[in-house]
Amino acid sequence: MKIGTIARFSTVAEAEDKFRELSEYGFEQCQISYRGDISDLSAAKEIRAVADRYNIEISAMFVSYGDADTVWDNYYGFLTAGINVESYRVRRVDKVRSSLPFVKALGITDAVIHAGFIPNNPFCPSYALMKTSVRFIAMDCQKLGLNLLFETGGESPVAFLRLFTDLGFDNLYINLDPANMLMYGYANPVDAIYTIGKYVRNIHGKDGLPPTDPVKLGAETPIGEGKVDFYAMFRELKKVGYDRYVTIEREISGPQQKQDILKAKAYFEKLLSEVY
Repeated sequence: MKIGTIARFSTVAEAEDKFRELSEYGFEQCQISYRGDISDLSAAKEIRAVADRYNIEISAMFVSYGDADTVWDNYYGFLTAGINVESYRVRRVDKVRSSLPFVKALGITDAVIHAGFIPNNPFCPSYALMKTSVRFIAMDCQKLGLNLLFETGGESPVAFLRLFTDLGFDNLYINLDPANMLMYGYANPVDAIYTIGKYVRNIHGKDGLPPTDPVKLGAETPIGEGKVDFYAMFRELKKVGYDRYVTIEREISGPQQKQDILKAKAYFEKLLSEVY
């Protein structure tokens, strides 16, 4: 199991600083979130070269939608999040598809998206839109030898299972964010592994609390201060043969973020030595 975190940057020079820092902190891998020009494939090759120089494996790239219009809540999020919202769908699907050659040029196989709320009702119009949008992206991924990973959040595990089964592609997987499952209030990550564990290809090491307000998400917390039972979760993951990545995410900024990430690294090193 390789422990890492998320590296966010917009230029190759910023990537150099990020990968150097990751190496100094003893991380082995990272997911990247790149905000630069995704049409410049030479930048992807330079980023990969920098990562190799610091012996950091890029486990996946988070593909953005190129806008800041998503409302991250359990209310307006239904009308603003993801690729099945009619107001944004075409533009966002095009943005994801146009980003895939950049992912390929990085020399990696995994692209991660926040798909949005996947409906439980397979007969509602927004589920049809989700299936259509994912189909286009999955087909492009297939042509490039890429996998499409779905960040967990505003959906139940069975909704993922239904979507993957209905589409029938072999390159659809899960980026398991256990905190999101609790923070949105749709699932317990330990139980979810029973339903979708075989699809888990990357994991966010993030902790959080269930919501107590029907509009707001539950709060994110430092690792060990939320409601995610990481020991139980990893015991279940071991049963399904998961032995890939733990990618720490802490969605704050400043010195406290670094402190929390390093504490999380020590926490997961201890946990994995005991469970695996």
